[in-house]
Amino acid sequence: AKLCRCPAQLDVEEVVRDSAGRMVTWTGLGFARVRDGAGLTFHVDNVPYPMDYELLLRYEPESAEDWEAVVSVSSRVLPTSSRCGNLLPSEQMYRENLPHSQRYVLLSRPFCFEPSTPYEVTMRLQRAGVTQRHPGAFILIDSLVLLPRVSELPGFHGAEAAARQEELERYHCLEVFRMAPPHPLAQACARLVCSVSALMHGGALPCQCDPQGSRSSECQVQGGQCECKPHVIGRRCDRCAPGSYGFGPLGCSPCTCSPEGSVSQLCDKVSGQCRCQPGTVGRQCDQCQPGHWGFPACRPCQCNGHAEECDPRTGTCLHCRDHTSGRHCERCQDGYYGNPVLGSGQQCRPCPCPGYPGTRHYHGSACHADDETHHIVCLCAPGYAGE
Repeated sequence: AKLCRCPAQLDVEEVVRDSAGRMVTWTGLGFARVRDGAGLTFHVDNVPYPMDYELLLRYEPESAEDWEAVVSVSSRVLPTSSRCGNLLPSEQMYRENLPHSQRYVLLSRPFCFEPSTPYEVTMRLQRAGVTQRHPGAFILIDSLVLLPRVSELPGFHGAEAAARQEELERYHCLEVFRMAPPHPLAQACARLVCSVSALMHGGALPCQCDPQGSRSSECQVQGGQCECKPHVIGRRCDRCAPGSYGFGPLGCSPCTCSPEGSVSQLCDKVSGQCRCQPGTVGRQCDQCQPGHWGFPACRPCQCNGHAEECDPRTGTCLHCRDHTSGRHCERCQDGYYGNPVLGSGQQCRPCPCPGYPGTRHYHGSACHADDETHHIVCLCAPGYAGE
C-alpha cells in the first residue's frame, strides 16, 4: 500500500491525536481537519512500479451527515512508460460520496501512475446534498492510499499465479490495507504481501534507519519500520512526531504547548516555539506579554503610569518611578507627598521638613498635606520636633 500525506492549506488545520487510553482510528501524523467547501492537494512523486493503482480515501466525519469529494488526478509531465504512456495526460475526475457511516471509500476508477513522475491528487470536500456551505462543518481526512492492482504484476500471471491470487482473496490480504490503521496481517498473507512488495520494488529494500532517530540499524521484515527513539516517527525514524521538536541523538522533546495560551499543540520543529494566542508569549505560550499579568486571563498592569511591568503572578507593579510606591504605584514613598494616582493631575513632591530628602538639613521621615489648611505636616525623625 502507498500512503500519501497532505500539507496544511487554507481552511485546513492539522489535528494531532493522542492515542493514550483511546482506540487509534488514524494513521501517520493525525488528521487534516477540512472545512466544508475547502480543498486538499496530495503530492505523489515516489511510485515504485508503473501500473494501475486503486485510490482509497480514509476519512472520519465529525457529524452524522454525508459528504462528497470532487477529486482530480493530474500530472504536468507526459507519461513515458509502456504501461501508462498510451493514456491521455488530461485530468481524470472523480465525484465520490463519503457516507458518514463509513471510514474509507474506494474511488470508482483506478489511475495509472509511473515512477519518477510528480502527480497531484486534488480534492474539494463538501457536505452532500446541500448548496450552502457551512463554515462550522468539518470532516477529518486521514490519508490517501494507492493500492496496487497486483494482477498486473509479473508474478501474478499464469496458472501458478492463479493460486496466489486465490489466496490473497480468500484471506482478504489486500483489504487489510483499507482500514485505518491497518490490522495485523494474517500469517498466510505475510508471504504473499512480501512477494508483492519484492515484485514492485525489484527485490528487498534496505532499512536505512536514521542513525540519530533510531535505536538500531535493523527494521521490521514486513513494512521496514525502524525502532524509533522517544517522540520520533517515520519508517526510517527520521523526523519528530507532531507535538515534539529538536530532532537529535536523544530523539525529540515534547512541545508541551500551554493548552490555554497556544493555538495548537504543534510547535516549530527546530526551536520548539509554540504558536501563541494573542496576549501570550514564551516558548510554550505560558506567560503574559510584557505589561500584563494573571495568565491565562492576562490583563494589563495597573501602575498609574509610573511603571510598565508588574509581577506576572500577583500584578504588583515593579520599579515604581517618580517617587511612588504601593501595589499599583498609587502612593508617594516616604519623604514625599501628593496624589500620584493617574488622572489626579498631581505628582509626588519632596517633603520640606526642612530641606528635602537626601539633603543635610532634612530631619523628617514623612509628611502629608493637611486636608483643611493644605499646610504640610511633617513627621519628624527621632530627636527632632516640629514648630
